[in-house]
Amino acid sequence: MQKQKFKLEIWRKRIGVPLAIFFCILILIMEKPADLSVAGHKALALFASIFVLYLTEAIPLAIASVIVVPAAVLLGITSTKNALSGFGSSSVYLMLGAFILATAMVKSRLAERITYLIMKLVGDSAVRITAGVAFANIVLAFLVPSTTARTAILLPVCISIISIFGAEGRSKFAIALLLVLTFTNSTISAGILTASVPNPITIDYISKATGGHLITYGQWFIYGFPPALLMTVLTWWIVLKMYKPEVERIPGGTAYVNSKLAELGNLSGDEKRSVCVFTLIVCLWVTGGWTKIDPTIACLAGVSLLFLPKLGFLTWDEANKGIAWHILVMTGGGISLGDMLVQTGAAKWLAAAIFHGLGLAGMSLVMTLIIIMLIIQYMHLLFVGTTPMATGLIPIIIGMADVLNVSPLIFALPAGMIVAGYPLLMFYCTSPNILVYGTGQLTVGDFPRVGFILCTIACIVYALCAVTYWRWLGLF
Repeated sequence: MQKQKFKLEIWRKRIGVPLAIFFCILILIMEKPADLSVAGHKALALFASIFVLYLTEAIPLAIASVIVVPAAVLLGITSTKNALSGFGSSSVYLMLGAFILATAMVKSRLAERITYLIMKLVGDSAVRITAGVAFANIVLAFLVPSTTARTAILLPVCISIISIFGAEGRSKFAIALLLVLTFTNSTISAGILTASVPNPITIDYISKATGGHLITYGQWFIYGFPPALLMTVLTWWIVLKMYKPEVERIPGGTAYVNSKLAELGNLSGDEKRSVCVFTLIVCLWVTGGWTKIDPTIACLAGVSLLFLPKLGFLTWDEANKGIAWHILVMTGGGISLGDMLVQTGAAKWLAAAIFHGLGLAGMSLVMTLIIIMLIIQYMHLLFVGTTPMATGLIPIIIGMADVLNVSPLIFALPAGMIVAGYPLLMFYCTSPNILVYGTGQLTVGDFPRVGFILCTIACIVYALCAVTYWRWLGLF
């Protein structure tokens, strides 16, 4: 299996760049559609080439996003200033602040303490331990903005518990625990603005498509957290139904957690400072609708306190190591590309072509939503990571809303949440999946066996939210 995967990676890297150039040239030499602008035609060619680079990962994804800027200017799609606009997006700086906050949580060991406290609370039965991991994912989603980082925090705990269990070969308990770890980590991300990069990207696109309609941290929580929590609980339940643990209790589980808490000792000064800063930022996020303080400004102002003499405890070198710069660069370039698709009319044209090609005309709004959600969902099979998927697809989804003459929120909000929360179909869809697959406890088939069920249910749940729950809240 590993050898086949290695050969596939080599093949993808070799063919990626030539294929990207081929599609770009092919679209450019094709006759321009009458209802598409010249700039839109060029934007489609650029989008196709970058899309191929994202899919094949022939070059680093961050570099593929950087290429967007010179390519757009040289092709005459837009100006240098507009091509660089994505890198100045509030989404990029919100994630910058969130990464710094997460670094403080990890350095102070507050995130680790919270994890063990949760495990101590739930007890040492197999069912309760898996529930504890799901609950820990929910709590950590508020503290750590990266699904990969949250998995890295919890995975050693899960591995230790599995070793205490002591089963030889593949055990259902190990499979259940690891699937709960990675799947609930993803599903809860859809409900918390800073829990996953596609969320602020979605807000950025919605704001531009609606002329400045900004969804606050609190509003995203109200709209997204209930369905995300429902799907997280359902995920835990379905995993346990399909992989029922062999034993009821894990011997020594409680002793292990207690020993880890004893090692941490009393709450340190750094942990107290982390709690204070985090509480301040969350309060500003939640009250943003009244204070009118932008979520990005609230986050950057809060994390700045972590560097002040005597008050803070973080150095720039420490923060720099915790910032995923490649994610920020990839996000900036992706947003710039999405903006070009929208501004040139290419997104609307492509959306109309897809809409009519699928025969969606005449369908009810809820059925149209479900079908679109399913299409987005199974696009996860083509992508490694949710950030390039969000930057590439959300503008097209907004274009579909434009074709139907409905609010972009109806399509873009559930689409963004599906992208962020449900990369569950295969082990390669996201880094947390790859991490747990790398333990050797899971097979490739374990992911789709549970993932296809959950992803299909999620499409229906979010489509129904868009036409019922969110409408009742007055979102559109």
